[in-house]
Amino acid sequence: MKATILLLGLLFVGPAFGQGKVPTKAEPMGKGSPDPKTLKNLQADWESAQASFAKHPKDPKVRDRYVVAGVKFGHESMVSPLLGARVKYRQALHVYLQVLKVDPKNPIAKPEADEMIRIYKSMGRPVPH
Repeated sequence: MKATILLLGLLFVGPAFGQGKVPTKAEPMGKGSPDPKTLKNLQADWESAQASFAKHPKDPKVRDRYVVAGVKFGHESMVSPLLGARVKYRQALHVYLQVLKVDPKNPIAKPEADEMIRIYKSMGRPVPH
C-alpha cells in the first residue's frame, strides 16, 4: 500500500523522456504544476500524439511518443492543483487506459490506473472509461 501511495506522487524524469522513449525511472515530486500552461501543453502533445498514432499505429517511434505523452498528461492530470477531484481522476484514468491498450505493462500507467480503479470500486462507484 505504501508503494502505491508513493507511486501516486511521482514525476517521471531522466534522459529517456527527452528522447521519446517510455520512462522507466521515477523521482518523488510534490504536487502538479500550478501553471495552467503546463497542463495545456501536455494535453496538446497528447492530442498530437494520438493523431499521429491513429495515422501510423505500427511506427515504433510514433507508438513510443504516444505512450510517453499519455503517461505525462495522465500523471499531470492526476496531480494537478488546477483540476477538481471529479475531473482529474476521471481524465487521468481515461488517458492511462488508452496508454495501456498500447503498452499493457507500462510501469507508470499500470499501477496508477490500478490504484484509481481500486479507489473507485472501494467507494462503490462505477469505474469511468
